[in-house]
Amino acid sequence: MFDLDEYQTAMVREILARKHLLIVAPMGAGKTLSTLVALSALIVREKLQNVLVIAPKRVAMSVWEQEAEKFDIPLNIRYCETGLDVKLFLVEPAPHRIAVCSVTRIDELPHKCWDVVVIDESTLFKHKKSLRSKQARRICNAVPRRIELSGTPVHNGYEGLWHQLFLLDGGGALGKTLTEFRTRYMRLKYKVNAVVSTYEVNPLAVPQLMRDAKPLIYVVKDNVKLPDILYKDLVVDMPPNAAAAYHRFAATAVYEDIISFSSSALGMKLRQFASGCMYTDDKRDAYSLVHQAKMEALISLRESYTGGMLVAYSFLSECREVMKQIKGARRLETAQDIADWNAKKIETALVHPASIGHGLNLQTGGSLLVWLSLTYDAELYSQLNKRLHRRGQTDTVSIVHLVARNTIDEKILTVLQRKQETAKRFGSPQ
Repeated sequence: MFDLDEYQTAMVREILARKHLLIVAPMGAGKTLSTLVALSALIVREKLQNVLVIAPKRVAMSVWEQEAEKFDIPLNIRYCETGLDVKLFLVEPAPHRIAVCSVTRIDELPHKCWDVVVIDESTLFKHKKSLRSKQARRICNAVPRRIELSGTPVHNGYEGLWHQLFLLDGGGALGKTLTEFRTRYMRLKYKVNAVVSTYEVNPLAVPQLMRDAKPLIYVVKDNVKLPDILYKDLVVDMPPNAAAAYHRFAATAVYEDIISFSSSALGMKLRQFASGCMYTDDKRDAYSLVHQAKMEALISLRESYTGGMLVAYSFLSECREVMKQIKGARRLETAQDIADWNAKKIETALVHPASIGHGLNLQTGGSLLVWLSLTYDAELYSQLNKRLHRRGQTDTVSIVHLVARNTIDEKILTVLQRKQETAKRFGSPQ
């Protein structure tokens, strides 16, 4: 037996009460458990037969089925690797079936056979034109109950919210097209060559947006008990010659034999330069160690900290260099790697936010996350931080940003902080 916290009981209650619902709750707040409990009740109350759960691959493989087993919830739930596995599962004689599938195989999934569709991490479907979003519309169409789960629905802007809610109600709340959504709630930020337009949310329209979205959203705020989380910017100084070379590169877009022909390419190279490991070929096989300022700071942190340390990297060159310089450093790639980390068998674990950011439980392996290099993506940033700061963590979590002084790092950190503040203002529509 287990007891739900008050906020988890509230999530269950809202799922039972609403046909279409996006649950927004802090990462690690127990959304999976609450959803499983609600599905158990719906199966009994409404005689549901077929339920589909779509999740990031690692989450689909290692969270839903295991969570049901952990809490002894009597559900016929199965991870299905392929569309054929799903079809075979659906024809098995059983009172109900819950198929858990990876978003990477969404094009193989059948439709017109589901009583409930659960989308775990709905921000994976925030772009209407993506192939996965088109497949999600095919599957969700006419499904009686649709549930979405997210901890970061607007971390990269309110525009991404439109398609998440479109999958729930076909555009009834926020408009049937993105153009309609922009007309109601956004304003033109700038145009590029009078062709490409960039929009930003109109602050004056946000209250109306929240009122319009209220029937579809339940936001859990402030009552999830988690350990403290501390943020620290550890500013490092590049050697004078490296700093001078960096600023010449930023001004001229030329560094030795490297030429950046666009601002985006230059920005990518400057990020690599700031971290100390810059690719020297287009295939990203060879790299040059242009300075060791961040690496030395990372090694110092490793030597002064006795627990498990996660290190977030943006480029494989950084990962390779850390594994060269820190004994036993290991990249988290497989289920066994994750199990070893949680069993405290890995002291220094390397992770890329795009590959391990959503849904995984890493809180028992350590409480320190060091960002060797930052990402502009506020959703991935928050998601990775919450792999440690979640239910089950017993220590204060420390998030350390390694920032090279007077470099692009400072700009990225400012952008991240601004996006984080915007996301925090995503108020509860209750």
